[in-house]
Amino acid sequence: MKIIMPTSTYDKIKKSALQLFAQRGYYGTSLNDVANMVGIKKPSLYAHFKNKDELYKSIIIELVDVFTKKITLTHQNSKQQSTKEQLLGMVISMVDFWKDEEFGLLYKRSMLFPEEQFQALTHEQFVKSETHTTEILNRIFTEAISTEQIGEQPILPLIDAFYCLIDGLFVQRFFYEPEDYEAKVSHAFDHYWKGIHQGGISCTGSSS
Repeated sequence: MKIIMPTSTYDKIKKSALQLFAQRGYYGTSLNDVANMVGIKKPSLYAHFKNKDELYKSIIIELVDVFTKKITLTHQNSKQQSTKEQLLGMVISMVDFWKDEEFGLLYKRSMLFPEEQFQALTHEQFVKSETHTTEILNRIFTEAISTEQIGEQPILPLIDAFYCLIDGLFVQRFFYEPEDYEAKVSHAFDHYWKGIHQGGISCTGSSS
């Protein structure tokens, strides 16, 4: 028999806050809203968070932590696959994250339209996640070149182009129906792979 552990009030607060911040944004969400969703009185929130700012910051930090862990797990599970499969797995993992109705929507709000008082935190967390992702991509491309899965070429342009691919797909995620979007993901990645597989970037960074 599976034992289901009760969810703590702290976890309920964060789950409810995540949902509300994602749907309504920081200014559209009050602590009363969070308390009502959890089923507690507003003063009870202060036993866990001193104010709305602290609660929002904790959600943003968790957002990036969840994203980073997802990317890490994707990489760990695909190490034995080809370079193309590893990169496609990274793209799909990110796309799936954006599809999440709570994390994905909050990621869009916080990264594209950060509230002024949280810009420093948002930038810090963005740099943290990108640094981690870059380390993974660097390992993938280094191994790909050493095993001759792609031609000898500088790695930085490969990573920069990957991020441009991801950024474009991120924006389009919110404008197209799922079927159309999936086709765009496939087409964009296929052309990206053909480019790096053929070694289209020279050591000076110009097209060959």
